[in-house]
Amino acid sequence: MRKLLLFIFVTSLFVVGSCSKDKDEESIEVSPADKKYLVKQTLIEFNNSAVKTGKYEVFISSVAQKSALGQLSPAELEELWQEFLGDQTQAFLDVYYQLVALNITPEEFISIANQFEYLRSDILRGLGKNSKSPCGISDAELFRVLISWVFGCEQA
Repeated sequence: MRKLLLFIFVTSLFVVGSCSKDKDEESIEVSPADKKYLVKQTLIEFNNSAVKTGKYEVFISSVAQKSALGQLSPAELEELWQEFLGDQTQAFLDVYYQLVALNITPEEFISIANQFEYLRSDILRGLGKNSKSPCGISDAELFRVLISWVFGCEQA
């Protein structure tokens, strides 16, 4: 009986230990192919969710209008940002937040996004000729980098 209990105890420790190692390794490693896929999908979904629907232009107009009235506080900008996110499709939000969770650097995002230059053209075409270049418009790091890449801003 003691041998059986000892065997069960050792086996369960081994199983618990191996499961926790696998989980830690999965959360750390993200392949370059996965990052590339997420950046591409983020650009595609941004175009579909924000640009083609006109919601991005509404967001930019709101920010410009409030800025014209006076200094736009970080709290007001955050409120506008949250409204903008609330208007987006679930598909965009899913890939956007997955990319945010990766803590991808601006340089890495731009490096990957540059491989999809045709998507920048699609986004700019969807925005039209009168679209403003709102570089640095958001406190959300990934969104600022996304907009900087789309408009070719000097600072990302």
